Amino acid sequence: MKRLPGNPDIVFPKWKVAVFVDGAFWHGHSSKFSPGRLSEWWEEKILANQRRDRRANQELRRLGWRVVRLWDFEVRKDPSDQASRVMRALAARGCPPPPDSVPAARYRARR
Repeated sequence: MKRLPGNPDIVFPKWKVAVFVDGAFWHGHSSKFSPGRLSEWWEEKILANQRRDRRANQELRRLGWRVVRLWDFEVRKDPSDQASRVMRALAARGCPPPPDSVPAARYRARR
């Protein structure tokens, strides 16, 4: 598969779902980034990352992809909740749910 805009971390090509796991600092989450508190270089770097993220989202949607963006700290805090977000996006695209016989423990995040 050719490279997609933004280089998603996880891709489900059959259902055209692209998943990004964004680092809170690098992508400017409000709990980690407040404009005016960092050096000019870092501030521009993070703002440029945010602009690039918005462009990638727009380009992917234009190409018919559904975009799911997760924060790294949310994945660590509650991986099953974040996995549910991805599963809902897949279900909206017609992906069947995983079989009930698959143990949930198999999907726990590794620490």
